Amino acid sequence: MYNHTLDKRMKLNFQLTIANASLSRFGLSAYNLVIIWVVLRITEKPVLAGLADSMMTFPLMLSIIVGAAVDRMWIKKELAITAALVRMMLLLLIIYSLHWGHSIYVILAIYTSTFLIGFTSDVIDSVRASWMKVFLREDQYKSGSSQLSSSTMLAQGIGFVLSGIIISLGDFRSFLCLALIFAVALFPLLGVKHSRYGGSGSIQEYIAGGVRLIIGDGRIREIILMGLIGNFLIGMAAIMFISLIEIGFGLSAVYVSMIFGVLVFGIAVGSFFASKISGKLGMISFSIYSVIGISFFSVSLVHSILLTIPPVLIAGLAMGIESVTVSTSLMRIIPSDMMARIQGAFNTFGIAATAVSSIVGGLLYQFAGKIHSFMVVGMAMILLALLIPFLRNFSKMVF
Repeated sequence: MYNHTLDKRMKLNFQLTIANASLSRFGLSAYNLVIIWVVLRITEKPVLAGLADSMMTFPLMLSIIVGAAVDRMWIKKELAITAALVRMMLLLLIIYSLHWGHSIYVILAIYTSTFLIGFTSDVIDSVRASWMKVFLREDQYKSGSSQLSSSTMLAQGIGFVLSGIIISLGDFRSFLCLALIFAVALFPLLGVKHSRYGGSGSIQEYIAGGVRLIIGDGRIREIILMGLIGNFLIGMAAIMFISLIEIGFGLSAVYVSMIFGVLVFGIAVGSFFASKISGKLGMISFSIYSVIGISFFSVSLVHSILLTIPPVLIAGLAMGIESVTVSTSLMRIIPSDMMARIQGAFNTFGIAATAVSSIVGGLLYQFAGKIHSFMVVGMAMILLALLIPFLRNFSKMVF
């Protein structure tokens, strides 16, 4: 097994990992809003725009397989670099479709590229999950998780804010700019240096080992359940916010960037201060999901884009705290040689829900309208908070 002693090399590796994660998140957040805006402009259908966003999360339904493969492989760095190169090249496919000028080609290229970008990003994320456990000592899990989460969320917020500017450049230049961002994200991966580590069993054995750990550990099962429901509701709210701004308020992409920028800024701040919080995980999560639910519900009562800022910021702060509590808890209870596949399972069951939620959120907004749709999501999030006391393993965990 790889030596966990954190020397100067490991510190540098950890910082490079954060740099790659932050640059990637910056590019992906901008990419998500760009494709949603382009598809919505071409089709004028929120459901199809939601489907475009969902294409990135569909590959994560197989994330446990990707994680098992990453845990087994000895060439993790090379694998991440290859995935990053492919991700960058996929942007050129969209640019090529724009050259043809036919809307159907552009939509198909966006759907196809987004699906494959989701897959390659999952590969890179799995490698990073394995590296996080290796590059940190156990007493650094909370602070390291907080640093990673706050850095990536801040980068995501910047991506959301700048996406409006990127969109204003025009479709061709927008995707060219995104390709350059993904190219820059490749460089930190090149600087990571560590002894190779991996396994020799079959992929099936690695998957089975991960499944056995999940089934046998009630804490992991309940964390996945919370992620499944929570990500589903947040995914619904995301597409609803975009529809609210463009269709409900009739505003430009700059306001989409502003609202999502506020949300992710809140997540970044919440992630930063999360390391200073301690207590039973159940009570912390109960408070967090209640706050998010009330915030979403309150959006249904406002009639101005400016009045949505306070509840969005508060929801972001709560999400940031929850992100760090969950990631730290997983790092503490999962062995380093199983980190990628368990993180993959978390993605499979949690983020796969987000894929469906974007479509459901688009349908809910389309048929229920801006008032009732946010009421439904807010009440559902509050009900999720009330479920937490019944998750005994999760509730007893200490953060």
